[in-house]
Amino acid sequence: MLIGVGLGPGDPDLLTLKAVKVLKEADEVITPGKIAYNIVNNYRESRLVHIPMNESADEVIGKLSKELSMRCKEENIAFASIGDVMFYSTFQHISEAVRDIDPQIKITTIPGLSIFTSIFSRLGKFVDDSLEATTSKDLELQKDGGEIVVVLKVREPKKTVENLKKRGYEEFVLIKKAFMDGEEIIREIPEKSDYFSTLVGWR
Repeated sequence: MLIGVGLGPGDPDLLTLKAVKVLKEADEVITPGKIAYNIVNNYRESRLVHIPMNESADEVIGKLSKELSMRCKEENIAFASIGDVMFYSTFQHISEAVRDIDPQIKITTIPGLSIFTSIFSRLGKFVDDSLEATTSKDLELQKDGGEIVVVLKVREPKKTVENLKKRGYEEFVLIKKAFMDGEEIIREIPEKSDYFSTLVGWR
């Protein structure tokens, strides 16, 4: 069986009890990045498989999926990534590729705290209005949206803010590495940021 395990937003103490149980009981745990690797290693050893964020990703995912399609017939393999594996996750591509190879492989998931909900705890703000979650890549496709918008993986926050202002958003906060070492909450929005950056806007 292939098990996708959500590790939550980045703090090792924010894993669910179910996630910890599955990680400890799996025959092997595979992690797609150093942050996930370090979180899992608080509970057990894991295998780090670097999946690049470029055109080389398909090759790595294809090779790993072939391996998993064979091993998951006899073993329980966990693929653990930060956040929730059902939201903007590498696990989507892994599970789809495994299922294409062998539709009989059992695939299940363990939910994790997602960044676009847990981030409001860090900001100390309640959500009591309509909410839109998206990525900066998909933002151009959105015409309307909620009273609150959460933009994940925002690398050009200042440009994103300018686009959101045209849609009526007025207040913005950028959170870098939320729940991780080096966390920053920034109100003076910079030109550039990194992969683990989330922008929140309010109308």
